Amino acid sequence: DVDMADGEQPSTSKSNKSPSKSCRSMCIPQRAALLKSVLNFLKKSIPDPLFSDYIRNVMDGSLPSSLKHIISKAEYYGPSLFLLATEVVTLYVFNEPSLLSSLQDRKLTDVILEALVVKEVPPTREVIASLPNILSALCLNQRGLEAFIQCKPFDRLFHVLLKVAVKWGFYKDNEDVKLA
Repeated sequence: DVDMADGEQPSTSKSNKSPSKSCRSMCIPQRAALLKSVLNFLKKSIPDPLFSDYIRNVMDGSLPSSLKHIISKAEYYGPSLFLLATEVVTLYVFNEPSLLSSLQDRKLTDVILEALVVKEVPPTREVIASLPNILSALCLNQRGLEAFIQCKPFDRLFHVLLKVAVKWGFYKDNEDVKLA
């Protein structure tokens, strides 16, 4: 297997001389594990009353841009980190609904809507099952609801759900049961 980047010499994907395109397609496991630990910590600390004073301001720093990066690059970070990043935002919005507009101003909600409705949703059971919570968090105010409606999400989401249902074998032809 040979990968060629612009202006590079041919290299095999097993070579350590220069990173090939195939090597850059997924986040390295150590980095993913660290991000997962940080996101899990945030996910557990957001609803905790002991952290409520600190968590209220957590989205004032660089966290929203980091979450936007993870969510917008789901194919690189994988469905597990995508899900954790969206769950952090969802929990934050449900715990601090008055701060949803600040997340909208920072375009974090736009990135989430784009990842869920415009791009291909990571087709895992966990991501699909979390869609109602994520989308309802984004629609808690009028601005979020209008952005959601403007995306015309239902055709795209139903397409994804049907694609996943077929992939998981919900509609297999069976002698005893025929689904229309």
